[in-house]
Amino acid sequence: MREIRLLIACSLVLACSVTADAQDFSGAWAGVVTESTSDCKNIVKGKPGEYRLSFAQKGDELTIIENVARRPYKGFIEADNPGRIQVRGTYADSGGYVTEDVIIKFADSGSGTGQSIWRWSDGWHQCGGRFIFTLKKRRSE
Repeated sequence: MREIRLLIACSLVLACSVTADAQDFSGAWAGVVTESTSDCKNIVKGKPGEYRLSFAQKGDELTIIENVARRPYKGFIEADNPGRIQVRGTYADSGGYVTEDVIIKFADSGSGTGQSIWRWSDGWHQCGGRFIFTLKKRRSE
């Protein structure tokens, strides 16, 4: 009897668990920057407005490419929180380098919210900022 209960309990845990493979976030997305701040004088990231994004997912790895500069942001879906992803982009800009960390929390398979925290440095000077955005998955065209 104890073995049957254990078997039922294990079956329920496996049936109810969510894995990173359960949702595939690949596809075309629209991101809307709703708030943006910067302490840099001549560098602006994430101006308020709409941006088109492409998500490519393989297992728990994710690559996001934005439509303006076509820079890749690479990261992963958190194993213990499958609706949350972290990606990072590093690229040259304005005589220095930008490192941008993005966290996205999906409400469901078609929408989410996120924020980007970025830093620019030329090795001597540095500044940075952040922006907040919403996401909606675009219909296939």
